[in-house]
Amino acid sequence: MDTVIADKTTSSWSLLLLYVAIPSLLVSAVQQILLWRKKTLASEPKFPGPKQYPIVGRVHDLPRFSMWLKFKEWADEHGPIYQTRAVDQVFIIVSDEAIAEELLVKRGHIYSGRPQIRSLFNHKEGPAYSALMDRHDSWKIQRKWVHAAMAEAYRHHFYGHVERETARYLGMVLLDPARFCGYTREFCGRVMSRLAWDDATQGAKNGDSADLTLHCMSVSGPITNTMTPLWHIPEFVNPWRKFERQRSAAQRAWWLNNFRLAKKRFLEGTLPGDTWAYRYFEQLRREGNHNLEQPEKDEDFAACMISFFNLVGVVTISGPLKFFLMAMALHPEWQKKAQEEVDRVCGDKMPTMANFADLPTVRACLKETVRWRSGVPLGVPHRAERDDVYRGVTIKKDTVILACEWTINRVPSRYPDAENFRPDRYLEPGWPTYQEPLTRYPNFREGAGMHSFGWGRRTCLGQNIVDDEMFVFGAAVLWAFKLGPKYCPMTGEQVPIDTQATNSHVILEPLDYQISIEPRSDARAAQVLEGFHKVQKELRLQ
Repeated sequence: MDTVIADKTTSSWSLLLLYVAIPSLLVSAVQQILLWRKKTLASEPKFPGPKQYPIVGRVHDLPRFSMWLKFKEWADEHGPIYQTRAVDQVFIIVSDEAIAEELLVKRGHIYSGRPQIRSLFNHKEGPAYSALMDRHDSWKIQRKWVHAAMAEAYRHHFYGHVERETARYLGMVLLDPARFCGYTREFCGRVMSRLAWDDATQGAKNGDSADLTLHCMSVSGPITNTMTPLWHIPEFVNPWRKFERQRSAAQRAWWLNNFRLAKKRFLEGTLPGDTWAYRYFEQLRREGNHNLEQPEKDEDFAACMISFFNLVGVVTISGPLKFFLMAMALHPEWQKKAQEEVDRVCGDKMPTMANFADLPTVRACLKETVRWRSGVPLGVPHRAERDDVYRGVTIKKDTVILACEWTINRVPSRYPDAENFRPDRYLEPGWPTYQEPLTRYPNFREGAGMHSFGWGRRTCLGQNIVDDEMFVFGAAVLWAFKLGPKYCPMTGEQVPIDTQATNSHVILEPLDYQISIEPRSDARAAQVLEGFHKVQKELRLQ
């Protein structure tokens, strides 16, 4: 009887939601018909693209998951710049570096806005997510501060925290290799939480918070990001708005608590000087605020600035690192080449940033991983802040421009044999992406393939920590372990890996997969454990 009542209640709520949504949908439909008729009567030049239908455009053809594959299909048919529409939103999809450079860099004063993400509150105004803000004073203040903080930390190669957390990671994976996926994200969260607040114990929570935030801002997340009229249902019967209000409030409260704890430690003299929180409080004192007294609004602003900096540094690195482990397991010939290089240079010592110049094969495997399986395959969307004309076509204000990373990484003239994992494209003369000297290239700070970090005034500020963290992690894993396919103990068959199975977030990770991870020798296992025990005294391991 309870089940029947519950089913009836659920059905009633569903009908109520539908009835409330219908007027909004009808209004939207009428607006689209009028807009479509107006555009049909006009004969303005436009970019090529798939056939558009009244009201919907091509929204019915856009999958919520792995949308970049559809964009690649259309690029193959319509060329390096084309346009499409999803209901009332016009998209211009770019799959050519030169075109993206022209629009998003040279004309960055026009194309550096951010589109509205429907399932987030007030992200364009801030102060919570600087990468999603429009260009205004709050965005400028946060970006300038983060740029300076990152540059100073990079000058010290992040104070050795990457190496110490890597030693911990190797020990954790040695003891429980089946949990490598979770440990990889936690590793990234620990590095960032240590740099932000001196609290690496928040690494796992930091990673989970980043993942949930990205879910809410992605087309693969809440249905309200694609069926936007549903967002406007009154909140008391709107599950999406209620969830987001609770999620964002809990996140902001957590961030503010971290900020206040760090402030307390600073005043007590126990907060390390190599944290970003210390840098902020020291600046307040230099400005004359010796007691660090602030209204809550200012505390919240600073807490968001440091915390989002902290959060975004988790998923932008954990996804590529998981793909790297996958690539090494699937390509034993490159694993072997890189391990021979590591053994020759590092011997019995875990690699560090001091070995960077001498390990080009390791760096090439990492660089190729990010090309082969991009962590941002759609690219991060830019919004036109005013009307513009390109190649005779008027691009209207609020048009969304996507430089589709998946397609750009597969342009044959730039990336021959693009579907295959080919680190040699960065190591051998004759490849379009080859650069010298190999003591410097390839890397994630400059040179070929930097479009992975975005474009123009919206370029990601994290290239330096990506470069250090991915290098030390990748070289150390190859030093410590042999990676290979996993075999089912019952059937003896190889456990398959779908290299394109991801969570489809705007900054994504592969879905959990299984590989074999074993120490390369008993002696190497002992060295990993020795390194793990050395950092136990310095790190909070739980």
